[in-house]
Parts: sequence; structure tokens; C-alpha cells
Amino acid sequence: MAFDRKETLKLLLGDFGVLVASLWVTLSIRNFAFPPLGYFETNFVPFLPMFFISLAVFYIAGLYEKQTRPIRRVMGTRILGAQAATVAVAAILFFVLPLSIAPKTILIIYLLVSVALESVWRFYHMQREMPNMIRSAALIIGAGASVKELYEEVNNNDRYLMRFVHHIDPTHLRTPLAATIAKWRTEGVESIVVDVSNTTVMQEAAALYELMAGGVAFLEFASLYEEIFDREPLEHLTTEQVIAALPKRHALYDIGKRVFDVVLAFIGTLIALPFIALASLALLVSGDMPFIRHDRIGRGGRIFRIVKLRTMLLNDHGDPELQKKNRVTKLGRILRATRIDELPQLANVLMGDLSFIGPRPELPTLASVYEREIPQYRMRHLIVPGLSGWAQIHDYDAPRGAADVPRTRRKLSFDLYYLKHRSFGLDLVIALKTFRALLSFSGT
Repeated sequence: MAFDRKETLKLLLGDFGVLVASLWVTLSIRNFAFPPLGYFETNFVPFLPMFFISLAVFYIAGLYEKQTRPIRRVMGTRILGAQAATVAVAAILFFVLPLSIAPKTILIIYLLVSVALESVWRFYHMQREMPNMIRSAALIIGAGASVKELYEEVNNNDRYLMRFVHHIDPTHLRTPLAATIAKWRTEGVESIVVDVSNTTVMQEAAALYELMAGGVAFLEFASLYEEIFDREPLEHLTTEQVIAALPKRHALYDIGKRVFDVVLAFIGTLIALPFIALASLALLVSGDMPFIRHDRIGRGGRIFRIVKLRTMLLNDHGDPELQKKNRVTKLGRILRATRIDELPQLANVLMGDLSFIGPRPELPTLASVYEREIPQYRMRHLIVPGLSGWAQIHDYDAPRGAADVPRTRRKLSFDLYYLKHRSFGLDLVIALKTFRALLSFSGT
């Protein structure tokens, strides 16, 4: 495996242990003596939800992301910010709940102690994890831009548990593939990453089976690509593979997700109504209708209309000529940054046109272009689109305005990853990272 997923679990358990230890040290400092077991338990119970809040905040802050967790210069700042946010939430809870403990001094000491101990633990873990990591020699067999991308990513970063010593394009081989692999095995190669969608590779599949039986470790290229990039290699993705990711086992998930959407949308609508009313009034005063309706492509390619608060001069419906005359208003910038402009879409969630989590719905005019240019594009219509999705939290170079096939192809690679791997756990990840984006006012 290129990146050991057990490391994330190790960090999670380690963080929890450090938070518990921080409370114990805090109580020792507070009372100038080691806390008796009963006294520690009395404080541990109300602090337990705070520990889990801390872990959630750590996740939102990016402390478990494989791309960022080895970076020393951001670790201390993120830990301090995460724990400060957690303590702020805990202070509110402690002063509201009828607890018998006096948390004022304890919370201040706990903040200082937990930040110090968390920083020591994380830097110690990185000190052990990175320099002593032994990278096994590997071979990658396949052709195309995605294969080259994986090759360069693994070899240019020390955080992976393997390194590629050679890239073999099977279409250019003059000797049997099995013989070539056997030759590299004598030179210390331990594992073989192979693109099973490659025609030449599949023609020699029988010989590869013999190597597998002989103990050669094979890794499937597309799965490794997904693990490292969190998206799909489109040119290596077939319709059959996507259809295989739509089994009946998702039936319970789909039902549960719909129930969650309806309940949360109903509660959200009650909370959002005052904000929508105030924004509508401000837009009316500015001189035009407050709401606009856009056609979008939903599940199964069905066209539906989303409702948004107006943030631009006019509704251009994706028309390139009208887009040249259009612009975001001053009030519109505020509505976009705070995401208030999207609150009316809660009605679409209630009606079932949208979900909270899913691929963002596209304009019909743009979708028709992408369906012609990108063979796999229609696959994103297999599930209900959403207010936020896997592409929105990962793709920071998403297309804007007119049709943009290269950027949309990259965005689609994230959408299809979600299609294949969607689950309650993945939805929770998207929700937490979306919440982080909302807090940063990064709406566009």
C-alpha cells in the first residue's frame, strides 16, 4: 500500500489518549497534586464529549489528511486553532449545562496543556514516521497520462511506502510481459502495479496469474490511483466498473440518506427563513426580483429548477453573450460568501430534486457539451445531485462560467469517485469539510 491507512487510526487513537492525559495533567496542576480516581472520573465524564468534539475539529482542520499531516510548519498552528475552537465550544456547554464542576480555571489550563502535549505527540510521531520509513521498490505497468501522473506523484514524495524504479509501457514491449517482470524481480522489485484495463496486459493475463501463484505481489493501478488522489482515472474507468458500484446494498443507504435529507432540510428551512426574508427585502430595495430560477440536470438526466437568491445583475441562463454583460453585485458577494444565496435550495431538497451531499447539478446547456466531449459524463446522473459534494471540497480549479472541458473532466473524476464509494462515512467527511469551508467564508 502506498500510504498506510493504519497511520490515520494510530493518530486518532493517539490524539484521544493525549486529550485524556491533558485532562489528568490539568487537574494535577489545578490542585497541585495527582487527582484521586473519583475526582478524575467526575471531570472525565463531562469532558468526554469535548474529546470527541476535538477529534472532529482536528479532522476539519486537516490534521488527518495524508497530504498535509507531515508538514511541520502548519502543525502547531492548526493544533492551537483547533483546541481553541474546542475550548470555546466547551465553555459554552459547561456554562449552560448544570454541572457540579467549576470549569473556568480548568478550561484555561486544559487549553495550554492540550496544545503543548498534542504538539509534542504529533512532532514525535512525524519524527519517527518519516525518516525511518523504508520504501519498497515497485514497477508500474500501463500507459496514459494517469499512469504517468501516479508515477511522478509517488516518486516525488517521501511519504509513500513504495517508490517506482521503472515504468513499463506494455504496448512498446519486445519481450513477453511476464519475462520482463521476472527480470525486474531479480533486481529487487517487490511489487507490481498493473493497469488491468490495458488490452496488452490482459492478453498476457494467464502468464501473470502464474507469477501471482509464485508469490509476486500485484497491485491494481486504478485502486492505487484512487487511494492516493481520491478521484478516478477517467481514461481507465469503464461503464461496467461504475455499474458494478451500484449494487442493491446501497438501498438501505439511499433510504437513510433521504430520511436524513428531509429531516435536516425541514429544520434548516425553519432556521433559514429569517435570513431569506431579510436578504429578499434587501434585494427588493436594490431594484429587482430577489429570487431567480435556474434549470439543472438531475438524476436520470431529468431537468428541474433550483431556486436561489439573486447575486448577479441578471439571470443569464448560461448564455455566453449575456454572461459578458453580467456581474456579481456588492450585495451578491456577501450572499455568496455566507452561502445565504443557496438557502432557498432547501426547498429542492425537500422535494427530492437535490440531496445535501452529491455531485453539483449542471446547467443543461453545459451538460450537453460535456456529454459530447467526455464519454463518462452521463454516469454522474445515476444519483441525485447535491448542495455540496466530493468535487467541491477537493477540486479548487473547478470550471467557472462557460463550458470548460479539461477542468470538467478533472471535476468528473471526483464525482465518479463519490459515485463508486458513497457511504454514510464519506458523506460525513464531505459535511465536515463543507462546514470548514463555510466557516472560512470561501463561497464564490
